[in-house]
Amino acid sequence: MSDREIEQADPAKDVPVVSTTDPAETKLVDQGQSKAKVTPKEKKSVLQALLNFVYNPQQKTVLGRSSLNWAKLALFYSIFFFCLGSFFVGFLYLFALFTDSNEPRYTNTESTMAVRTTATVVGLGFRPQPKIDDNLIRVTNNKQQQEQIASSLSLFRQVYLTQKSDAKTEVCSANNPASELPHGFACEFDWSDIVKNDDHPCSEKNLYGFQQEQPCVLVKLNKVYGWTPSPGRLPEHIVKLQGGHNSAAIQDPDVYITCEAAHPADKDVLTGLVYYSMDNPNGSPSYGTIPNHFFPYRNAPGHVQPFVLVQFKNLPLDRLVSVTCRAWAPHLEQETRTMRGLVNFALYRSHKS
Repeated sequence: MSDREIEQADPAKDVPVVSTTDPAETKLVDQGQSKAKVTPKEKKSVLQALLNFVYNPQQKTVLGRSSLNWAKLALFYSIFFFCLGSFFVGFLYLFALFTDSNEPRYTNTESTMAVRTTATVVGLGFRPQPKIDDNLIRVTNNKQQQEQIASSLSLFRQVYLTQKSDAKTEVCSANNPASELPHGFACEFDWSDIVKNDDHPCSEKNLYGFQQEQPCVLVKLNKVYGWTPSPGRLPEHIVKLQGGHNSAAIQDPDVYITCEAAHPADKDVLTGLVYYSMDNPNGSPSYGTIPNHFFPYRNAPGHVQPFVLVQFKNLPLDRLVSVTCRAWAPHLEQETRTMRGLVNFALYRSHKS
């Protein structure tokens, strides 16, 4: 047999070659090769792009706008904000035109003062108050400190408790109450109606009692437009102080002011209180009175808010005493949490500089 007949075919030559490469991988490789072929000149840096956005010298634009475009935009917003401001000022003028500057539109129970209550909220204040955010009144034997705290009360007196000579006032009484005064008129009332002369314990000469370490504290009602004590029975506390047992309904009740220790531990040491008021300028050991005919307050230019002076004659030494003063009248609400109808302050007598 010839060699050609004996020779057999090679199996490797006859087997077809199968590719194992994934088409997706081939595509990624092609993309990577195409990116690698991008020249550096065709790339733009982020900084260069930002600079071109800020100012493009070829197109002569700033922030993508030409000078003419910026001028049109500025003109549009100038007109827009001018019209918007004119609209606001116009409505503000109309609001002021129809708003009474002397009388609030809503008063008493019709106002927000009656929120969460059916009664008008009446608050109290006190002076001297050297620091507006502090209710501590220091009583000391130091002359300089006495004059300093007395000056606080003097300033309040000069600004709020002195009627000017040109003020429109009339003498108020039960027959001529404030409710019947002409518009713009106030009841005639001044500091001197209670403190008659320099010999008074609460006079300026005596530094309002601080010179003798028997301070006089001014207690007043806050100004509530149009409020008048409503008719009714007096509180039992006031009836007992007056020596009565039962109180009949009163048509024109007064407002009474009393002070007491805020804490039970201070009740034994807080004694010797004297109240000086319109009804008792010489002093009363029971309470101070603000007459009914001084109400209501109507924002008259010469109005002076009536007050009561409370003198503390027997303050203990080196002891902090907390005091609560209350206003009493029929249907006048008192609430400790919201300080309705009362005021708190503290007294501290010391001989240390």
